[in-house]
Order: sequence, then structure tokens, then C-alpha cells
Amino acid sequence: MELVELYNYYWNERADSRTNNLPLMGSPIIIPTIIFSYLYFVLKCGPQFMKNRKPYNLKTFIQWYNIFQIIANAYLVQQNISAGWFSEISIFCEMPDYSYKPGPLKIAHTMWLTTILKLIDLVETMIFVLRKKQEQISFLHVYHHVSMVLLMWYMTKYYAVIMTSFGILINCTVHVIMYTYYYLSTLGPNMQKKLSLYKPIITTVQMVQFVICILYALQAYSPSCPVSKVPVNTAIFQLIVNFLLFYNFYRQNYTKSVQKKC
Repeated sequence: MELVELYNYYWNERADSRTNNLPLMGSPIIIPTIIFSYLYFVLKCGPQFMKNRKPYNLKTFIQWYNIFQIIANAYLVQQNISAGWFSEISIFCEMPDYSYKPGPLKIAHTMWLTTILKLIDLVETMIFVLRKKQEQISFLHVYHHVSMVLLMWYMTKYYAVIMTSFGILINCTVHVIMYTYYYLSTLGPNMQKKLSLYKPIITTVQMVQFVICILYALQAYSPSCPVSKVPVNTAIFQLIVNFLLFYNFYRQNYTKSVQKKC
């Protein structure tokens, strides 16, 4: 009986009541099952399926997928701003507000929508598998996608508040830029050649977002910002790991290539 009570306390009573009953949030099984299925397809089932098959083209699907991502991420940025960012909400410490007032409630629902979008992001890796682009399925790529789903699920379930939404605001802004670049890359070799100069810049922008989010999160350690340190520590750890992985990617693909040319 004690185990049942502990489960109910930590899984339901401690959860944010505004998000815990939204689709996928309340179940301890569905999202882990999706992630396991994703990993199984990407690392084993998918490559085996494609072993003796020609790669699928999927160009039209990819173009529409990129357009969807641009619109979806722009919408999430707009929703965060309409919830009060840069008007009623400052970039400094904000105390958690778990109320059902319009602004805080919109923040919570926007975080849930972001979690759903991070699940949709997993489609990218499946596209790589079906196109036989195994070289693009790096540890960085898989870790980044899986960890973002888990982080957003955790934050949305327990801490769907203003300070945790800052990362969404920054990340979705970066994704609008990133997916615009990806969409333009599908327009042919001439466009790809023009865009090649911007490849390092896209990775740099991604690293800068991690630095901005880390600096923002660090203010939670100030005595004047008495917020829970559990989500802060989790977020900072995730941000540092991602920064290091992206920095290593940048160094391997851009810094060394420049040195070779020199």
C-alpha cells in the first residue's frame, strides 16, 4: 500500500494539475514506449528494413515537414509572447504561478504543445533511416531528440511555469531559423551551394541558445530568487551536455576543415 501511496503522491499529487490530465502527461508508459519504439526503429529495425532497399526520396514530405516546423515553432513563440513575455513578464526571476489565470494557464498549455512538438521531432531521424542517411544519425542527434522529449515531459508535468518557458521561447525562435534553412536547402543544388556558408552559423546559433539559457537559469541560485532548484539543476545539466556535444560537432566539422585548408 505504501508503494501505491508514494506513486500517487509523486506522480499525481506533486504534478501540475493544469497539465497532468492533458494527453500523454498522466501516463508513465506512453512517452517511454514512444521513445523505446523510436530507438528500436532507428538503431535496429529501420536499418534492417532498408538494408536491401533503395533509399526513399521523400523530398515533398521533407519540404512540407519543414514548413510545418516553421509554422509550429513560430506559433509557440507567439503564444509565449501573448502569455506575457516581454510585456508583463521580465527576463529576471519570476516566482512560479500555478494558477488558472489566463497568462500562467497559457504558459502551461504552450509547454504541453512544445512537448508534443518534440515528439513530432523524432520523425526527422526516421526520415534519415528511410533515406539511408545513416551518417546523420549521430549520438548527438539521437541524444538531443530523446533528452528534449524527456526534459519537456518532466518540466510540463511538474513545472509548467514562467521561468521554465524561457527556454521554449529561445529554442522555438532558433528552430524557426533552423527549419527555414532546412527548407531552403531542399530547393536544389544551387540553393545548397549558396547556403553552405551559413552551415557553421546555424550550429553557432544553436550553441548560443544554450549559453543564453544557462545564464538565465543561473539567476535561480541568487538569494533573491527562491525557486525550486530541482528543475534548474536538471535544465542546466541538459544544457551543458548539449552545448558540449554541439561544440564537438562544430569543432569536428568546421574548425578542422578550416585548418586543413590553411
